[in-house]
Amino acid sequence: MSMESPLLLNAIIAWSSSHLALRIKSYESIAIANRCLALQSLSASLSSTTRNPEMELASCLIHCAIESITGDTKEWFNHLVGAYEVIRSVTSSQDSLQLDLSRFGTTFEGRWLLRSFAYHDILMTVVEDRKPLIIAGEYWNFGSDALVADSYFGLASRLMYLISRISILNGDMMDCADGSASAESFSHEAQTIQQELVLWKCGQSDNAMLIHLAETYRSAALIHLFRTIRQHRPQLTATLAPRIATQAKEIVTRIEKLPANCLAESSLLLPLFMAGGEVEEPEQIAVIRHRMQDIVEVRQFHNVQAVLTVLEEVWHLRATGVLGPGRRKVDWKDVLARRKWMLSIT
Repeated sequence: MSMESPLLLNAIIAWSSSHLALRIKSYESIAIANRCLALQSLSASLSSTTRNPEMELASCLIHCAIESITGDTKEWFNHLVGAYEVIRSVTSSQDSLQLDLSRFGTTFEGRWLLRSFAYHDILMTVVEDRKPLIIAGEYWNFGSDALVADSYFGLASRLMYLISRISILNGDMMDCADGSASAESFSHEAQTIQQELVLWKCGQSDNAMLIHLAETYRSAALIHLFRTIRQHRPQLTATLAPRIATQAKEIVTRIEKLPANCLAESSLLLPLFMAGGEVEEPEQIAVIRHRMQDIVEVRQFHNVQAVLTVLEEVWHLRATGVLGPGRRKVDWKDVLARRKWMLSIT
């Protein structure tokens, strides 16, 4: 693809040089120059009369990844929104509010781009407390693709969909600030999602790492669900606490079974973050801290360092007895609000 598209080639060069600059500081000026050139190429394509939406989408997602791995806490989101606008520009119609995403399903590259966007979009919702940019069911799956391990979320495709449903449920409740949303409908949807998460079976695989990764995503999804219920039904806080603790412990146990520097580790930030925000035992904190430090050292993913910085502050504040608003336990949302950060957990 990159050999056929200067736009994509420039974006890939920008990503490669940016990653290299994280290891070798002398490449920083070259990386900045390459990023400027890639952004100029994207701008020129967007204003051209002969646009290539697939290449534009790929470029936006690469720029999102660049900002993420360099530890940015804001601009990555702007590129994600840009990717959404590229998709919307070629899939929306005046007659319907629904997006026709079928044009991306006709090629392997198009399907991969949709999965990549979905991964970034759905994980964004967990941290940003909002609905996905695209709400269209499990739109990234096309037939047999659902049975193949994805390069981002492995065997957890259905779990990604359920995480998006939790975020939609959360967003719907937040939209009803006056409390008019039906308590019964909220409870029913939450119970339905929880039941599917509990009953979910990992796809057939002889790869233990992929199975462990998928199981950490299941536990992360359950923590996301329980946090959502707690946010909108605070009277259930005491009931939910042991359930959250159980899932956080399960994530820690699975993480310990994953070899350091394994391939699955590159997609481990969601469960690390969700468990890290809940664990309180020093031994569990140490497991999460050391694994995240290893990822930063080996892979140079500086968004992992940003996430660890937030978790370290949470752990410190809790250990020193500092309380959050309303005299409740300090949460990572409190730290993000104070820092005005938007974390990328991809």
